[in-house]
Amino acid sequence: MCNELFKDRLRQALDMRSMSASELSRRCGIHKSVISRYLRGIMEPKPSAVKNVADALGVSPAWLLGFDGELKTVEIPPIVKNEYNPIDYSKLSGPNKIRIKAYYQALLDSQEGEL
Repeated sequence: MCNELFKDRLRQALDMRSMSASELSRRCGIHKSVISRYLRGIMEPKPSAVKNVADALGVSPAWLLGFDGELKTVEIPPIVKNEYNPIDYSKLSGPNKIRIKAYYQALLDSQEGEL
């Protein structure tokens, strides 16, 4: 069985961040079924999992485990999805790669006045 304090603090941190278990799963890389087991108190997290969960929630691992009574939070960054780039520039010839770079730079230069 899981430490009741961990379970309660995990729920408290999720509520404080208005974060779902699914969102936490995406942020820390732990399957949502495992997060669910933590929340139900039927699974004890490994130390590496505690660190990942704490980082994703912006709290200290010590607080999450119940060793620290004072909750200190840090800002958590948003999840940034990598944009998919379907263009394979490696297929271009050397001179065409140079043209693409020049065009890209020209676009950047022209948009500076637009921002």
